[in-house]
Amino acid sequence: MKNRTSVILLFFMILFVLGACQNGGNEGAQPNEKNNTEQKQEEQNYLYESETVRVIETPGWQQQDNSSKNKENIMFQNGNVKAILTSISNEKSLDDIKSELKASFGNSEAIEEAERYLSLKSNRKESIRTDIYLNSGEEQVGILIFMTPLEDYEINQAMIEKFKQSVLYF
Repeated sequence: MKNRTSVILLFFMILFVLGACQNGGNEGAQPNEKNNTEQKQEEQNYLYESETVRVIETPGWQQQDNSSKNKENIMFQNGNVKAILTSISNEKSLDDIKSELKASFGNSEAIEEAERYLSLKSNRKESIRTDIYLNSGEEQVGILIFMTPLEDYEINQAMIEKFKQSVLYF
């Protein structure tokens, strides 16, 4: 039951972010590159920390205020790019999780799919590209979702990759 609730909550968060992306415009900020990537983990500053995941502070990215929202879905933003970090029980297979995620996006089509990756394009007036990365652990599956206007995807791809690398699962 908790797994189904998590998927439903994730669906509503995705709809919320899609609406926000549509109104976000093209104000995307490019991240500043840091050359000091060899810092020890203890010296890192974190945007977010929990028992199962840490997000290393990454230039340009900010955690959105989650004070009144569901704590299971942590939202981040860099300009017009949104990221949602969540986790669900690993009782279901990755294929089942991907199928549920595809269904939750409604009017969209798959761009690319791999074992731990799914990319969708919404069929709306302002098309949104959604990239979903799955990280299966012993008890939970970490889900990292990026949403960006389709026409801005290529210019934001490096920023997305850098943020993806800053997410550490335990």
